[in-house]
Amino acid sequence: MSARIRRVGILGHTSRPGVRRAAQRLRTLLTRRGIQVLADARLAGELREDGLPLEALAKWCEILVTLGGDGTVLVGGRAIAGTKAALLPINLGGLGFLTVAEDHEIAIALKRALEGTWPVVPRRMVSAIVRRRGRTVARGVAMNDAVIKGAGGYAAVHLRLAALGSDLGHLVADGLIAATAAGSTAYSLSAGGPVLAPDVDAMVVTPVCAHSIGNRPLVLGPGADLDVKVLGSFDRTVLLFDGQETVDLAVGDDVRIHLDRTSVRMYQNPDRPFARSLQKKLGWQGSKKRSM
Repeated sequence: MSARIRRVGILGHTSRPGVRRAAQRLRTLLTRRGIQVLADARLAGELREDGLPLEALAKWCEILVTLGGDGTVLVGGRAIAGTKAALLPINLGGLGFLTVAEDHEIAIALKRALEGTWPVVPRRMVSAIVRRRGRTVARGVAMNDAVIKGAGGYAAVHLRLAALGSDLGHLVADGLIAATAAGSTAYSLSAGGPVLAPDVDAMVVTPVCAHSIGNRPLVLGPGADLDVKVLGSFDRTVLLFDGQETVDLAVGDDVRIHLDRTSVRMYQNPDRPFARSLQKKLGWQGSKKRSM
């Protein structure tokens, strides 16, 4: 695989300590192998070198290395979604649940990726389309989740839900999360949703602080749509993609959310299986003594 890789892009969270140093180290490792390296324009400016806007970088590169936390992974994932590029996320942030290696493992991660000894796996995206009075006014994709909530974070939203060919009723809640398997360990998990293994092709629909105990998370298959009608709120209602891109919603808007055909190709570290990440990153653990 190393003979086929010729172009590597770097996306870095420039406010994270050590990102510039890590990017310079990556450049040195890659140029020694005769591989072209370009950083995204913002990071390149910090390094005082030429770079590319992220959209152009995503089309140019064969591997996109992200340096930062999970937020940087999500930005990079949305950028290369649907392309042939693969994502190699390195953790220089906090939790780094979506990353495959830590800062001190950059050299070995790069070596394994270029040699092809680390597998590349697809991760499905979730997409949403907003229609207003019969017209499509917005659309977007997310690697983790699409969330409908009040912009101020305090007022409840009133929504009407439908899925599986049936009306699911009226939801009054702080918000509604539609998450991919990858996103099931993020906001959805904090709101009481289930954990899905990353290879499960499903979407988790999780109410946030619902005003009725009858509202529970729902797992939908890859062919199912979630239809949401915005009934109102005492606050401005928004649709968020990965918590990073925002669309304003109006009363009467119809939002259709489903697992998209688009996927993100990501490297997987065989030495960091999903179950181990649950234990190490999220504190998932049991006690032998308690089970006896």
